[in-house]
Amino acid sequence: MKSIQKRLASGLLISLVIVFLLLWLIVSHNIQNLSEEYISSRIKHDIETLITAISFDKNNNILVNDKYINSIYKRPFSGHYYIIQYHQTSIRSRSLWDQTMKIPAPPDTGYKKSYQTGPEKQPLIILTGDFVKQKQPVTISIGEDLTPVTKSIEQFKNYFSIVAATILFCLLLIQVIILKRGLQPLKKIRTELSQLEKGDITNLSSDVPDELETIVNEINHLSHALNKRIKRSRDALSDLSHAIKKPLTVLQQFNNQNEVLSNEDKNTLGTQIESIHQITDRILKRARVAGKSQTGKRFNINEDLSILLKTIRMMYPDKDIDTEVKLMDNLKINIDREDMLELLGNLLENAWKWASQKIIITVIQNQQLHIVIEDDGSGQDVESLNQLMNRGVRLDESVSGYGFGLAISSDIIKDYQGSLTFSRSETLGGFKVEITIPTILK
Repeated sequence: MKSIQKRLASGLLISLVIVFLLLWLIVSHNIQNLSEEYISSRIKHDIETLITAISFDKNNNILVNDKYINSIYKRPFSGHYYIIQYHQTSIRSRSLWDQTMKIPAPPDTGYKKSYQTGPEKQPLIILTGDFVKQKQPVTISIGEDLTPVTKSIEQFKNYFSIVAATILFCLLLIQVIILKRGLQPLKKIRTELSQLEKGDITNLSSDVPDELETIVNEINHLSHALNKRIKRSRDALSDLSHAIKKPLTVLQQFNNQNEVLSNEDKNTLGTQIESIHQITDRILKRARVAGKSQTGKRFNINEDLSILLKTIRMMYPDKDIDTEVKLMDNLKINIDREDMLELLGNLLENAWKWASQKIIITVIQNQQLHIVIEDDGSGQDVESLNQLMNRGVRLDESVSGYGFGLAISSDIIKDYQGSLTFSRSETLGGFKVEITIPTILK
């Protein structure tokens, strides 16, 4: 269970259930005790009445005056019974009819409480006490049926259970609402993190509870640090690129103007200089790729693609290429702008180089981002281009006109966990490049 809300709700549910269960046991136990205490007090009152009704004749025979006896003790199996013991003599209430009660041993002092099953299987509570009347020892036991009280207690327990369950449900419902409101800042942060990942915002809102303020500040600090690091890295690599190109240019000019070297030596040196230039350029551009760290500005297909196409048209002023762009509605590409410009720039430049009259660009986004670039030129051998994707093929051995830009594009796509495939265009008959990049990067 990873949800904080579910953990809190489960913990609260268990706690409330335990509390209500303990409360139910305590209340039930206390109600039972209170009821028995009330019955015991009533039995004690009846015992005092019986003591008043007892008398002795001249021969010390025990007598009981019926006018002091409650009528309930005269009705058979009424649930109220007594037994008076005097030496070997026992006087039973008429309510016992032809049955009797087991009389427990009397206590040393006060009353002794006991329980047993009486007539008609009635559960009885019995109080027994020793008394002295007219200097004669008398033991009196009175029992009362607990069935009516037990039924009332059971009804109370059922009612209490229903009320407790209703209150428990209401408390849980209220707590769920409180938890949802309490965890709202976390949902807000999750939404802002998604926006931060996409480049829609540059930092998280600081309007959060105190418990989350430190986390938000650390995330904002980390985001700013990563942005500064990438910018600093790109600026440094740009400076390095310019610094390297100058001596390479000087070497190239020296090679072209040097008459001492043979043509074969010049070709070898020129090839190596060009190879160094391409390798250096590739490494520098590869290092500038932001990739799925996603800390820069996102690529806007509607704006940035138009700018990119204008730039490439300016690079090839002698070619009049008809460009057809097919874009799916509501496109939102979650890829770094610099990376996407580098990727599409290389592939579109190659398409422009080989196209005769037309290029088709198709962009579709569902579970994955699909970009297809087709041209009507003669193209290059697909198998040769695929070889460039395999590890171990050097740039100086790659296909002329495609290798360096294609290698850069391949590096960018791999960094985004995508794929790059080549084929023949069924529509235009030329070359077809298909890019697939997962929409949700893992």
